Amino acid sequence: MQNISNYLKATLFFDDLNETRVKREDSFTIQQFHYECTRKRNNTGMPYGPTMTTLLQIQIKSLPNGYLKELYKRLDEQTESHFSVVFNATFRTDDCGENMLSDYDSGLIITGYVISVDETFGTWSESATVLPQEEKTTDLMMTNIKLLTKSIIYIGSDSYQKRLYINF
Repeated sequence: MQNISNYLKATLFFDDLNETRVKREDSFTIQQFHYECTRKRNNTGMPYGPTMTTLLQIQIKSLPNGYLKELYKRLDEQTESHFSVVFNATFRTDDCGENMLSDYDSGLIITGYVISVDETFGTWSESATVLPQEEKTTDLMMTNIKLLTKSIIYIGSDSYQKRLYINF
């Protein structure tokens, strides 16, 4: 077996890492993500009560050839979904020749609802790296996903897990 690192900082999977084994082919490269968990504060600034509504925004890079059908299905069904964000993933080729996730530094497992999907199309040019007569272009698609989060599980080293329930 061979370890394969894709040298990506963050990777998105449309599954819960605790429940399923995931393949490299089912992953998406995260360009940006943002979320902010807040609680109410009293007059002295001490937090109290449950965590308030949290929106998680993720921007992924993908090619425009039908990979995002599952995402649109989750948007249409309006049901609870699981997503996993993994940092510094390493993949291993198994006996069947598939690249399976074997290790990662840390991660997040998000449970929530897809509330928005926005796509932006663009063209990337290799003109800086090739001669002008050999210029190549590639159609790219950036997808922005908004999730209304129900819970976030932080997965750290040594199987440490911490769950944050969110009031929405």
